[in-house]
Amino acid sequence: MAKMRIVHFDVDSALFPYLSGERYEFSLQKVSWVKNYSSIEAVSIKSQSKAEASTLDKLPKLKLLVTRTVGIDHLDLVECKKRRIAVYHLVDYGAHNIAEHTFALLLAGTRKIIAGYERVKSGQFNYRGLLGVSLHNKILGVVGTGKIGLAVIRLAAAFGMRVVAYDVVKNEQARVELGFSYVSFAKLLRDSDVITLHVPLLPETRRMINATAIKKMKPGVILVNTARGELIDETALVKHHKKFSFIGLDVLKNEAGFKKTSPLLKCKNIIITPHIAFYSDVSVKKIAAETTKCIANFCKGDISARVI
Repeated sequence: MAKMRIVHFDVDSALFPYLSGERYEFSLQKVSWVKNYSSIEAVSIKSQSKAEASTLDKLPKLKLLVTRTVGIDHLDLVECKKRRIAVYHLVDYGAHNIAEHTFALLLAGTRKIIAGYERVKSGQFNYRGLLGVSLHNKILGVVGTGKIGLAVIRLAAAFGMRVVAYDVVKNEQARVELGFSYVSFAKLLRDSDVITLHVPLLPETRRMINATAIKKMKPGVILVNTARGELIDETALVKHHKKFSFIGLDVLKNEAGFKKTSPLLKCKNIIITPHIAFYSDVSVKKIAAETTKCIANFCKGDISARVI
């Protein structure tokens, strides 16, 4: 491992102290290729970097690619396999981080936290017009019961919520232990008071929340997305946003191209945070440790967390 040239891209200041090797804040797409990067043998990246043919062409000696994410939709796996580049991802860097932020968004919306703070800042200290929504006994629809979805279900129990879930692969042991029910996607949409998304981006999940899905939901439903922005048809969401009492988004379809002119910002019932659900004091250390572990595993031939 010591002989490999390892470069980490998309590294923010909080992560810098915990990663060894060359570290840069910019993504692969923003590399100045005037410098010689052709000797790089291993890279770690985040979802801001697209590992695609045009970029990989400039890294002819690349043997290892570690994405510091659970999701891998920003990687061209076919191209990596063709070039015999081993790809690793982080299986888990703290599902509780995402689950906590899911509830942070949920509570911010249901209990009018932002509106209340703005009112106080304006010099008014009264509750009129800020009627909140209690989560107790509400039906929470969890789409995806992987590590993050199950962490959300555990937190929901503390709020006294009733949980239904949808997943193509059912975790029957977790269902029994945590006391939730699996239902069809259509039934989840119809019955849930709150819907939260925790599935990977796949062809079958892309724009799963579309005009047809929204039509099936209850009036006044709440939607939270801390997974992938592309799970939602944003045009349909904006068009039908008044059906929702609140929408909380931590991810968007085109985060790199986001501008203050986004139609989403014109919807008063939408709160957006800039993809920070994963980002905590605990997670940055875990991300660095798991990234280092992936590199070490590659060097000793261990396929743990290897994608291809």
